[in-house]
Amino acid sequence: MSTDPAPPPHAQAADRLRRARRGKGLSSAAEAARLNGWNLNTYASNENGNASFSFRKAEDYARAFGVRAEWLYAGKGAMKARRQGLPVLGKVAAGAEALFDDDYEMGAAADWLDPMVPEDGIVLTVDGESMMPRFRHGERLIFGRRYDDPTPLIGHEIMARLADGRKMVKILRRGAAPGLWTLESINTRYPPIEDVELLWALPFQGLRV
Repeated sequence: MSTDPAPPPHAQAADRLRRARRGKGLSSAAEAARLNGWNLNTYASNENGNASFSFRKAEDYARAFGVRAEWLYAGKGAMKARRQGLPVLGKVAAGAEALFDDDYEMGAAADWLDPMVPEDGIVLTVDGESMMPRFRHGERLIFGRRYDDPTPLIGHEIMARLADGRKMVKILRRGAAPGLWTLESINTRYPPIEDVELLWALPFQGLRV
C-alpha cells in the first residue's frame, strides 16, 4: 500500500517549489533546470502551477533544493529536516577524487546517531560539480564497510583506494586481467580509469543533503 501524501493543490505546491528553488540561491526556473538536468518545460510547468508533479518527482526536487519531500509535495511538516551529526572525514573534489587522511578510524560513524551511516562507514562531502547530475555540490555521500576483495561490488558505485594512493568515487568494472579493475566515471565527461590495482573499496550506501 502506498504511503505517499495526498496530492496537493497545484498552486500551493508550485508556491513551495518556487520557495525551495529560491532558498537554494537559484534565480530562475531555467537555472534550476539547467543545473539539475531537468526538462525546462516540465519543471517550469510544475513551478508555475500549470502541471502537477508526483511524489517521486517531489523527492527529486527536494533532494536538489535541500528540503523535505513531504513538505514540498503536500505541505506536511517542516520545510527542512533537522540535521543529525555526520562523521564527515573529507571531501570528493574534481574528477571524483576523495580527499581525506588514510589514518581515519573505521567505525567512527558508530558514535553518530544517524541511521543511514553504517557502523563501519564513512561520509564525504561533494565539493564541486564533477559528479553532476548524480551527486550535487554539498551533498554528503555515505559509504559502508570495507571490501578488500571488491568483486561483490562490480557494477556498483564505490569509493576505491588505488594502489598508487589515490581514492576515487567511481563505478566498479572488471579490468582486462585478473586483479585489475576499471573505474567508470559517474559523470560521463570524465574518461574511465582502466586496469588499475585496488587495495580496497567501500560501497555507496546513500546520501544526505
